[in-house]
Amino acid sequence: MLAMGSSAQEKELDIIITQEETEEMQNLEKIIVEPESLILTAGNKYKGWLEVGIHAFIVLASQSVATILGKLYYDKGGNSTWLASLTQTIGFPILLIPMIILNNDNKIKTPKLEEGMISHNDVDVKSPSVKVLLSIYVFLGFLLGVGCVLYSKGLLYLPTSTFSLISASQLGFNVLFSLFMRLQKITLFVSNSIVLLTISSVLLALQPDHDSSNKTESSSQLKHHYVIGFVFTLIASAGFGLLLATTELMFRKFLKKNSLKENMDVIICQSFFATCLILIGLFVSGEWRNLKVEMQDFELGKLSYVMILFWISLCWQLYSYSLLGLIMKVSAVFANVITSLGAPLIQILAVIIFHDKMSGVKAISIVLAIWGFSSYAYQQYLDEQKHKAELSICNGASEEFVGESGFTCKENSTVIS
Repeated sequence: MLAMGSSAQEKELDIIITQEETEEMQNLEKIIVEPESLILTAGNKYKGWLEVGIHAFIVLASQSVATILGKLYYDKGGNSTWLASLTQTIGFPILLIPMIILNNDNKIKTPKLEEGMISHNDVDVKSPSVKVLLSIYVFLGFLLGVGCVLYSKGLLYLPTSTFSLISASQLGFNVLFSLFMRLQKITLFVSNSIVLLTISSVLLALQPDHDSSNKTESSSQLKHHYVIGFVFTLIASAGFGLLLATTELMFRKFLKKNSLKENMDVIICQSFFATCLILIGLFVSGEWRNLKVEMQDFELGKLSYVMILFWISLCWQLYSYSLLGLIMKVSAVFANVITSLGAPLIQILAVIIFHDKMSGVKAISIVLAIWGFSSYAYQQYLDEQKHKAELSICNGASEEFVGESGFTCKENSTVIS
């Protein structure tokens, strides 16, 4: 009898232990993503590259259209560089519409957790304090606002094609800041890409293009304005290079998320502070007093005046969102390579639309820009092959989840990102 009682107690104890182990496993499944979901399948890889391709297309298209329309604004009677700068940032309220829709969808789709259940978000890294976020957004907004003003000044004084090619030097500045922040590793092909894209811009300084829509200016005035435009555009390129590198650093060190909401939060907040800065400059400079007369005297009419400013604003918001998408999915340097590739595209459009002269220096700059992009693209291909090799090494090894960006193979301690 004692033996039978002891056996029954042991069975009950085994059942209790089994139930506890089952509950622990269920709790772990709620917290940890299964390793199979971390393995990069062919479908996920192609879907990721498709998203990158869409973002790249939007960046190139919106950048080209916004730049062409910006030059059209100046050529047809627009003179306010502060207003031109404002169009690059003031369109951010448009992004509030998808933000509201996104929040409503999340409330509907997110199931209510039962008591005792742990959400995956609960184990995420804690978000930075409001004070830290506010400091970052103010700094990014300052860089964005100053960069927009300098770019607008450069576009006023330079032909569109020359302006776009000088802007490509932004890549070189971005890489320097990324190296300083330890966000980018320099390889032979990346170095080659930086050098080529930078030379393609600097070459234009050796042969100033004095083609201007304002034929009443003297040769000395044209040369003076060219120098001002070149310097302003170069400084703006450095500022935007710092802006993109800082944005990537912020996501890696503080936010550590890659969601649509986080991306839009960054765009909306930095655009808000940049808009405030530009509005202050618009009113302090007194240019706001001339806007009504400027609209009345615009060569294409009042409606065209308003529509040009509206489409510029919309294009820059699309550009900002897709550019941030490229930073999150690849890197700030890759995003800059895509914008640099837009230089030859804008160059061709400027020749067709504004009849800019296609000099030998510009032709060489286009070739160097395309060559530089191809060099960086080949480095991306090599990185992809290395990534596949690391995956094959980890095949069969036990994986440990380390975050949304990848996992670690315990056997060889290789981190795959």
